[in-house]
Amino acid sequence: MIKTAANFFIISCLLPLLFIGCANYEEALKIIPNEITQADECKTSNKEFEVDCYDLLSYKNSIALLRSGIQAYIIGNHQEAFAKYSLAKERGNFYANALLADMYNQGIFVKKNQKLALELLEDVENVDPIAAYKLSFQYKNKKEFKKALKLLDFAAKNNVKKAQLELSDIYKLDKFIPADEKLSNFWKEEFNKENNSFINKIYGI
Repeated sequence: MIKTAANFFIISCLLPLLFIGCANYEEALKIIPNEITQADECKTSNKEFEVDCYDLLSYKNSIALLRSGIQAYIIGNHQEAFAKYSLAKERGNFYANALLADMYNQGIFVKKNQKLALELLEDVENVDPIAAYKLSFQYKNKKEFKKALKLLDFAAKNNVKKAQLELSDIYKLDKFIPADEKLSNFWKEEFNKENNSFINKIYGI
């Protein structure tokens, strides 16, 4: 009961922060790599221990906080997930934007707000490859293919696996750009590589 009340308090305090415009993420880009290294020390085959480790570390580590929120989301605790994503965003972790955008886009725990979801993605499209990948579909739907390709390219070059597969298909199908078998094969090979995906690197899953 106390935890639930605390989550509601956090949410009510942080909601206004979601409407802040584009921020300067240079400082976060310096801090987050160290947080990733620290949070990765929690990784283990014992998922319960891993989650507890993220929780213990989250007071000083926004990546651990984000991963803790993701684990809460996976088990269906969307209220806790939203509170932790929001707190991570407040601390300057711009990777929270894509996760919050998903919740607003689908109306999970919060009222559906696709405009806000779009703004959250646009705010970090130049620094978060995951957000860039998700945003690319908005531009494809609007037939702004040049912008969509730019976002996909940024995401794919940063090892977002789904973006690599999407680019491979685009260059293969000859729909809105000329087919390019060489590029199609290149991105398919990148997709098939067993190196850690960017989503795994940030989200820990």
